[in-house]
Amino acid sequence: MSTDILVISDEQNICNTLRKLLEDGEFKSEYTPSAREGIKFLNEKIFKAVILDLNISDMESVKVLEEIKKNDYDTVVVVMTEHPSFETVQAVLRLGAYDYITKPFDSEEVVAILKKAIAYKSVIDVNRKLMESLEDQNLKLEEKVHEGIKELRLIFQIAQDACSTLKLAEVLDIIINRVTSLMDLEICSILLIDKDTGDLGVKNSSGLDKRILEDVRIGIGEPISGWVAKHKQPVLVRDIEIDERFSRRNQERYYTHSFISVPLIVKEKVIGVINVNNKKSKELFTEEDFKFLKGIASHVAIAVENAQLYNSLQDSYLSSIIALTSAIDAKDHYTRRHSENVSSYVTAIAKEMNLPYLEIERLSRAAQLHDVGKIGIEDRILTKPGKLTEEEWESMRQHSLISVDIIKSLTFLEDEFLVIAQHHERYDGKGYPFGLKGENVVLGARIMAVADAFDAMRTDRPYRKALTEEEAIEELK
Repeated sequence: MSTDILVISDEQNICNTLRKLLEDGEFKSEYTPSAREGIKFLNEKIFKAVILDLNISDMESVKVLEEIKKNDYDTVVVVMTEHPSFETVQAVLRLGAYDYITKPFDSEEVVAILKKAIAYKSVIDVNRKLMESLEDQNLKLEEKVHEGIKELRLIFQIAQDACSTLKLAEVLDIIINRVTSLMDLEICSILLIDKDTGDLGVKNSSGLDKRILEDVRIGIGEPISGWVAKHKQPVLVRDIEIDERFSRRNQERYYTHSFISVPLIVKEKVIGVINVNNKKSKELFTEEDFKFLKGIASHVAIAVENAQLYNSLQDSYLSSIIALTSAIDAKDHYTRRHSENVSSYVTAIAKEMNLPYLEIERLSRAAQLHDVGKIGIEDRILTKPGKLTEEEWESMRQHSLISVDIIKSLTFLEDEFLVIAQHHERYDGKGYPFGLKGENVVLGARIMAVADAFDAMRTDRPYRKALTEEEAIEELK
């Protein structure tokens, strides 16, 4: 017995039948003949699912469902009725019921529905805990940012500028540009430790060949940056050719003559190194230069750490929404992995079109999230084997807008909003929800429409078998 189910019904025969059926299905259950008592039970104890008899006599069934959802909207309720009219079923599903079973029972159907309901509740519980954790992380991050900015404003303008954004690429740009300008440098670079490999890689620079950004990988302990990171010790070298620590052992061949290398440390942990090499005036670096760079390094480290934390928080939020999308896809085996497939196709198309890297990343994210709005569409519509009615189509046409509504509070995804909203628009103007035409549909949405249609055609559906690759390509043409 591993699962708690509350049954609310005043029909003893029904309860006895359910008791035996649930025991055979290895469900642990409790029973009450009173709706009011059932609501009280739910206030005192957590159940994985509730079976509510719509014919309960002491309270109107709709009111019972409303009270249950008012207490905890995430409570999974399966209603049972002897005469499941379309209107009745539609009403209870609209109020938040998960599914319904009919009397007399089909034991296999009941067990299957309950298992799905409990699995769905598990997804909801995991998502709730994740969101609570993310909210806590967000509060902690906001506290860190507030404290960091307050301190930085009192000390260096460069640190204030670096903390004006939480996007890592922008933070690094600000630091590099400000340090290069203030110190009149030929070369300035920031190397950060890769959490996967443990090596240092150049994340941003000024005055370096762009290939350096991809090619340089410095192990911890290797000269020069790796040595600085390992020993947590800043160095001032007036001439690398005669410095005993680094001459003939220099792994970073772009260094010449005079340079300074300072570790970026947060809470005694090295996260990277900031390096400056050669003044444009050809003068050697001085102790004052050394002191200046050491003075800003700790604040630079905080700015970078905050940006990394923010990126991590974005990833966590994104993972939560993507998990929700995967759960929606998984509810129907015909659409399982659909969002993942569309993301792969979108990425491949965008690369073939030589779109910028950041644009490809945005399109991939949009593809992963494009169908999250289907959580707002009834299951009977999503999984209907036959043609949809016009009313059902009208409901279905709203899912792209519901998707945007779900993610609109995540402002870091604002570049994805239009692509998601328009991914069912068509070049000929016959799409939805806006009926946009031609290049009034953003490029990303046009790419997504192709990928989405291709995956739909290449998978089995209740009303037809999957098309071959050749047939799908011909249909697209």
